[in-house]
Amino acid sequence: MESHATDECAGRVRDREATRQRILDSARELFTSEGYTQVSSRRIAAHAGVNVALINRYFGAKRGLLAEVVAEDAVFPGIFEGDPAVLPRRLAEHLVRRAHGQSTPLQRALEQSAGDPDLQAVFQERLTNAIIEPLERVLDGDDARVRATLAASMLIGMGMVRRVEGATAMVRHDPDDLIERIARVLGCCLEPAAG
Repeated sequence: MESHATDECAGRVRDREATRQRILDSARELFTSEGYTQVSSRRIAAHAGVNVALINRYFGAKRGLLAEVVAEDAVFPGIFEGDPAVLPRRLAEHLVRRAHGQSTPLQRALEQSAGDPDLQAVFQERLTNAIIEPLERVLDGDDARVRATLAASMLIGMGMVRRVEGATAMVRHDPDDLIERIARVLGCCLEPAAG
């Protein structure tokens, strides 16, 4: 009898996890195909086959759901791991891949909703949690936060140019040369302040 009760609890936990994942999957699919602003919580719930109240229970609101979807769509997977001496090159390679259209469909769709206040808040949190703080942890010195923020500014600035102008000149340019140039600039941003 006791094992039966344990199985029921485990079943409820699995159902909760499956429902939560179904909501995330539906949100990701709809955000990707229609953009964040155009999709309501009710639409996500209907797509997932759940009551809209579950979105609030599991995620707090549509914004909380967006934050989890964006966090799952790792912007910088594995870039901060490894030898810090080649960190500028890893960041540069990532930027050049993104400039050449190798972002995820979700990232491209969310860029179209960039003016939405929820999206801006989620991106700001993501900037801090996924870029600035991991960079700061990798860097040594009292000015690590400043250097991490400077490098993040460079990354965000390049993303902005890509969104606004299309980065057509960069896309046509030799990727290896771009990587070398960007790595040098990022290397300067990440260097500790002189004496």
